[in-house]
Amino acid sequence: MLLGYGVVSILAAPSNSYVNWRTFKANGVNLGGWLWQEAVIDPVFWAQSAGSSGATDEWSLCAYLGSQCGPVLERRYATYITPSDIDVYAAAGVRILRIPTSYAAWIKVPGSQLYSGNQVSFLKTIATYAITKYNMHIIVDVHALPGGVNGMGLGEADGHFGWFNNATALTYSYAAIDAVIAFVQNSGFPQSYTIEPINEPVDNPDITAFGTPAALSEAGAQWTLKYINGVISKVSAVNSKIPIMFQGSFKGEAYWSANFSTSTNLVFDVHNYYFAGRPTDSDTVSSLICSDAISGVGDGKFPVWVGEWSFQTVNNNKFGNRRKNLNAGLYAWGKYEQGSAFWTSKFFGNVLVDGEGTQGDYWNYQTYIDLGYINPAEGAAYCA
Repeated sequence: MLLGYGVVSILAAPSNSYVNWRTFKANGVNLGGWLWQEAVIDPVFWAQSAGSSGATDEWSLCAYLGSQCGPVLERRYATYITPSDIDVYAAAGVRILRIPTSYAAWIKVPGSQLYSGNQVSFLKTIATYAITKYNMHIIVDVHALPGGVNGMGLGEADGHFGWFNNATALTYSYAAIDAVIAFVQNSGFPQSYTIEPINEPVDNPDITAFGTPAALSEAGAQWTLKYINGVISKVSAVNSKIPIMFQGSFKGEAYWSANFSTSTNLVFDVHNYYFAGRPTDSDTVSSLICSDAISGVGDGKFPVWVGEWSFQTVNNNKFGNRRKNLNAGLYAWGKYEQGSAFWTSKFFGNVLVDGEGTQGDYWNYQTYIDLGYINPAEGAAYCA
């Protein structure tokens, strides 16, 4: 059975071999909304925590909560993702966990409103459980960097673009990466980790450009490249066998590949969404997923993995199409790329979508597990 493509529960000792992303293929999930908060993921939690403050991201939430930010978030870390969740995901064929964190999980930055607490301890507990019981691979994703990498709450805070061309922010970013490297190297299972040092860098304030190559300017790309080269040097100096995953905004592997030697231990993370930016509907989005999978491989110099995707469409979302579109994606990303991680494992957004239901009906992987939808082989019918 191909790696992670069946729906089986496999008890497995952790591998002693490092992952070679050129040959490794696996499906997984993101653990969004656990160690790094986004308001849209769990509106009930957000309403209970933020009240009428108007907080839209973790930065403003912690500014509002003050000394209570720590206790609120520590309860979140302890309860939102537990070993029993990992058991469920393993039984559904999940082989990879991509775990978003912010820089505040790794270092304290003067002036930052983000909470620095026990995130790394909770990460270690869940990751070690997943590795030792199921031989899962863990991607440590530094989703937010000091100053803000994309002007959105997911990148530090809404309106924050201050990471770009900021030497101080770069210095703190490297300090966070040093902490990530030390964590992985000293985890007892460095072969079971990949390090992802940035997520969706965007310096274009025009929100309509988000999700397109225009989201990151040429100057922004050069700054991002400088950072990634620094990360590569740091990881290589400690353990060159640990892979680095590069989420290069929305420009794709072919845009970046010439900047790196073929021998670089690098895998690209491409994100594919269908709820904005182009006309999509749930009846036909499976064909678009398949065409994106074919084009997403880039020039072939480096392996590509789809680190985030979902299948909510701009128009005409239908409950009856969810199984088809889910498995089309799982199959396509596995056939043409190295697999994928759905965004996200738990998603309870209650905003109405065009067509049937709410956001949570189209972004919650655990729902599809509960409904028995997970069967990537079904996707072959839509991606010949």
